[in-house]
Amino acid sequence: MMLNPHNLDHDGAEVASPNPQKSEEKHLVPSSIPKRDTHHAFRPRILYCPLFAWSAVTAGKFIAVFLQQLSPQFTDSKVGMTLSGQYAITSFLAGWGGSLADESERKYESWGCGRLKVTSLGVLLGTLSFLGHDLPQHVNFDHLREMLNFTPDIEFCWHIVMRCITAVSLAIVAPSLDGLTLAHLNCIEGSSQSEFGIERMYGAVFWGAGSLVAGIGIDRYGFGFLYILVIVTALASYASIAIYLVSIQRDSTNKFSKKTYLKPESNKPSTISYQSINSPESRGSDDIRQKIEVKSSISAFDLFLLICKEGYGKAIIFFVFALAAGISVVDNLAFIYFDFLGSSNTMNGCTVVFTVLFELPLFYLAPYLLKQHGPGKLLLFAGVAYVVRVLGYTIVPEGHMGIILMLETLHGISYANLKTGSVEFVSLIAPKGSEATGQGILIFVNYLGVVVGLAVGGWLQEISGPRVMYACMGLIAFLGIIVLVTAEMCSAKGNASKTLSSENVRRIVEHEVLCGNEVERDHIINEESH
Repeated sequence: MMLNPHNLDHDGAEVASPNPQKSEEKHLVPSSIPKRDTHHAFRPRILYCPLFAWSAVTAGKFIAVFLQQLSPQFTDSKVGMTLSGQYAITSFLAGWGGSLADESERKYESWGCGRLKVTSLGVLLGTLSFLGHDLPQHVNFDHLREMLNFTPDIEFCWHIVMRCITAVSLAIVAPSLDGLTLAHLNCIEGSSQSEFGIERMYGAVFWGAGSLVAGIGIDRYGFGFLYILVIVTALASYASIAIYLVSIQRDSTNKFSKKTYLKPESNKPSTISYQSINSPESRGSDDIRQKIEVKSSISAFDLFLLICKEGYGKAIIFFVFALAAGISVVDNLAFIYFDFLGSSNTMNGCTVVFTVLFELPLFYLAPYLLKQHGPGKLLLFAGVAYVVRVLGYTIVPEGHMGIILMLETLHGISYANLKTGSVEFVSLIAPKGSEATGQGILIFVNYLGVVVGLAVGGWLQEISGPRVMYACMGLIAFLGIIVLVTAEMCSAKGNASKTLSSENVRRIVEHEVLCGNEVERDHIINEESH
């Protein structure tokens, strides 16, 4: 018989337990209590899914044909000018939108509440402005024009105003969401901001899905289907925001604490140093972000000057501008051209699905591609894919939409590499707490290119036809490629790169060791020789 050591007296003799059943329960209780689960916050991908489906409706590829259906006054050139004005507003307000999100974030104790509050406001504005397009169906604008003795077509002007309000919503939502994602990735142990593409991949999926559903719905029920779809996607967006915030509150890793995230380092410099960002030691690491002083007062303009301080930064900015100008015409005017080729709305929706096919693997592999090639070469890949695509547009005969579907797969290469490379470049420079401001600047440059692209593209398409227009836009993108290649060659000045390992060549060429920065270049060469 085995003795229970808990029932022995001081002399070692066994004594009876006063309550044997309770004694057994006492020792069973600790082992029967389950261990407390560790709760992790949802990743930002839960936000990208519905918000990009919403964006596909409010600012997607169907907007051009949607406007032409609303009013006969929307000719190709007027559609181009309207969308150009929309993106101009977004461009100039994106920096403000990012700063607004960052400032709002600092006012809240709970992580993420500030940026998501601003995002929610943007969704509300965009939804109401899109629904506003339906108002002329219920209001007699001709009678109102006679009462006011107003010469221009009020209905036409009304639709333009609605697009302007949509522009404001885009200027708020886009930098707020991207800034939140970068900040979130910076909080997760073992993750880095180079994984932005993985989160953005989910947005690409729902952009394609939203466009496909929109195309099928338009063919079956008419353009009025979009009004229902925008309400559904907006409600889904608010639901995802609520779920995300609850998951942040329940997170038990203590990574999403304002005190932890914005805790100042004692060894930080007194000013933001562009040279420290360009140092080779920062390659493949987020350590450089920790060395930048957290300055709540940094403005969008100061950050823009920081990005453009050296030659390589200027080349990146110009390339992003040029390629955005080119992509704008295929994002906004392509469906008009596809209608000319004999496409249906369902087929137009399918083309968006094909554009996403290559986006998904490239966004998923973004951390690996950035590590292997850096942001510079990814941007070059994007430019070459775009030029090949639009040159293909110029030779596609009518009725051959199958060729268009194959060309659309190149959009995934263009857009995914452009987004990944440019976001990584800017995020390396933007200090903690200013992620949305940095992405607002990037959107400013992008949409400035979109403004020029749509203004020029819409005019060229009306006077010379779509084939000539796409050839000209391909030349603009090719000019951007030449500028960026020149900057890359300048960064690898001389023949020194031939004697270096591939890793250090990438350190010189890809990661912001700029033209004329011979001190840093010589440091790497000396390091290699030893």
